[in-house]
Amino acid sequence: MASQESDVIEFSFYFPPESLRAGLLVSLLSVWLLVGVFAYLNHYTQRRYFTLWTAAWLFYGVWLALHVARETGADTPLLLMLRHWSVGVSAVFLFWGSLMFLGRKQRQVTFGLLIAFLMAWSYVAAFHLDNPLQAEIPIFVVLGMASLRAGFCFYMYRRRREYLGASLLMVGLTLWGLYLGGYPIWEKNPYWRPSCFFLCGLLQLFIAVSMIVLVLEEARSRLQHLLESNRAARETCAGLRDRVRSSEDRYHALFEQASDALFVTSTETLEVWESNRCARRLLGWDGSQSGARSLVDCVEELRKKPQPLTGPQALERLRAQRATQLVAANGSKTPVEAEVSLIEFAGRPAYQFAFREITERTRLEEQLRQSEKLTALGRMISGVAHELNNPLAVIKGYLEIILARHPMAGQTRHDLLKVAREAERASNLVGNFLTLARVRPSPQVPTQLNEVVQRVLERSRIDLRMARIETRLDLTNNLPPIQANPDKLEQVIDNLVRNAIQALSSERCGGIVRLATERFNGSIRVRVEDNGPGVPEHLASRIFEPFFTTKPAGKGTGLGLSISHGIISEHNGRLYQQPSELGGAGFVMELPLTRTVVPAEIPAAEPTPGEPAPPGPTGSPPARILILDDEPTLVEMLGQVVRHLGHETRLCSCPVEALKEIEKSDFDLILSDYRMPDLDGRQFYERVTAIKAHLRSRIIFLTGDVANEDTQNFLASTGNACILKPFHLRAVESAINAALQKCALPA
Repeated sequence: MASQESDVIEFSFYFPPESLRAGLLVSLLSVWLLVGVFAYLNHYTQRRYFTLWTAAWLFYGVWLALHVARETGADTPLLLMLRHWSVGVSAVFLFWGSLMFLGRKQRQVTFGLLIAFLMAWSYVAAFHLDNPLQAEIPIFVVLGMASLRAGFCFYMYRRRREYLGASLLMVGLTLWGLYLGGYPIWEKNPYWRPSCFFLCGLLQLFIAVSMIVLVLEEARSRLQHLLESNRAARETCAGLRDRVRSSEDRYHALFEQASDALFVTSTETLEVWESNRCARRLLGWDGSQSGARSLVDCVEELRKKPQPLTGPQALERLRAQRATQLVAANGSKTPVEAEVSLIEFAGRPAYQFAFREITERTRLEEQLRQSEKLTALGRMISGVAHELNNPLAVIKGYLEIILARHPMAGQTRHDLLKVAREAERASNLVGNFLTLARVRPSPQVPTQLNEVVQRVLERSRIDLRMARIETRLDLTNNLPPIQANPDKLEQVIDNLVRNAIQALSSERCGGIVRLATERFNGSIRVRVEDNGPGVPEHLASRIFEPFFTTKPAGKGTGLGLSISHGIISEHNGRLYQQPSELGGAGFVMELPLTRTVVPAEIPAAEPTPGEPAPPGPTGSPPARILILDDEPTLVEMLGQVVRHLGHETRLCSCPVEALKEIEKSDFDLILSDYRMPDLDGRQFYERVTAIKAHLRSRIIFLTGDVANEDTQNFLASTGNACILKPFHLRAVESAINAALQKCALPA
């Protein structure tokens, strides 16, 4: 039987020794390919460990090139030294790059010394050792360990990042390390060397492809991360846009609803770009006008300049004088306080002006100045009144005595009566001065303001009808009562109504007077308004000054509003002027609903005006009365009156002398002035009480000055009678009789 041979193709990884040079060239080409791949990755990623690994493969390629040179020529000790040193340096760079890949920084000097040591070791092995394996085995073991270390690095990296390329590099570098560790053994076998070099080339290509795969995976991961970051950035940006839009909406709402007048203007021409509701209200603009006007035309301080102002110039003027006025479209002016800041508006620099209305503050400051002025004037008037009261008291007293005691011709008596009436007029004028100075406390009781207004209107009805003036009454029902002196309030309201009648009478065409009451913030307001000529703006700040009047000479004293202001201040209220809704003058009186009542003095009863009638003997038992005053004429006049009453007197003009008399003698009553140069009334009272305590309640004080609050409090605390100068002699008689009756003197 004929045998048939079959061709069998067998795969064998064995290469004959003659193919060594081909294996070296394949391995050398694959190394240079690997060097190129690592160099590109180093340039692409800018990671330093790629630089070190590139150097490692480069020196390994030099080692292969030296092997090729050995196969083509004679092997010399120099070539052997270079082969050992290049493969050792390759191990150093591979190990260095692995440490850097793991993030473990090492000093470059350490690796430089290691490379120098390897050169020395290679020199000794090539020129002084007989067996080259003694030098090759340590070097290749280190090179294999460095490769295994690099594989371990990629294993650790694989655990952090699940990249396929990291797994491939781990396998490739591990096999490469095993190959290098066993190289000194199989390198001596001529049958293994070609196959090992071909295997080396395959491993190098495997490592190159694995590195490319890893870099591509990292690039894809970075791309995904960038895409996610971009998406998150877009979402963040959209959120920021929403927040910016919301902030702008809130800013516009705050800008529009601000209580200050706000303007956004150009920095050069002050053209108004935007204004808020308060600004448009103060200037009388509608929404379409705010963008077509310049702020220079709307601010009084900026309108004063004859030449046009630039933005910086206007800014300096307003900063130098913050208080100014906004001028509305109809010419009305509003006092404001200005603040300016530089802002960005629609991408352009702009000025933001904030004008705070200070109308109320200006009015309060003006009232404060007026109050301070009246207070100072009141102190002066109080002092003058005190100095006038003593001579007036003497004049009135002696007139009453002369008219009562001495017979005289009819004309003489008639003339003296005129003098008495003028003295009484002077006394009333001094009383008005003291009211202006707020030094005459008056009894206060629960008072219905509506009733007070109606009484004043009823009393003035004839005058209103004769002047052909229409009266309008607008009273709020169920107003609570206030603690006040109704007579004083009637005086104030009557004065305001009469001023309105006189203002309307000058117009000769009738008019309207309106009286209204209302409750407002814990107080009650009374308004007296008319449609007359009103109060001129330049005189508004002076109308409450004493003796200031716009009436013709002889038609007024200029004290009406001043006294009214003092009365309302005495009630802890306010009296001020404001334009009337009717178009003329308007006065507002504000009184608190609840307040502490000031203890009122109890002055002696005044006689009904008429011919003076001095006191006469009453038939009561005579008393010993000490009279003390620093005015000798007043003491003498009072002495005559008291003696005429049937009492015994002792006259003194010095407090020290009076105290000596009190120590020596007993007195039933003491009439003492309060304001004296040596001892005042308080000190004299304390000295008398210390000498003879039973005289504490038997002192009647005489005074023409109760401006001092301490004086008022002291007089109220003693409970003793007090006679205000200038007085009627009947008041002196009544006070003496009341005091004697109170002390229950024995018959």
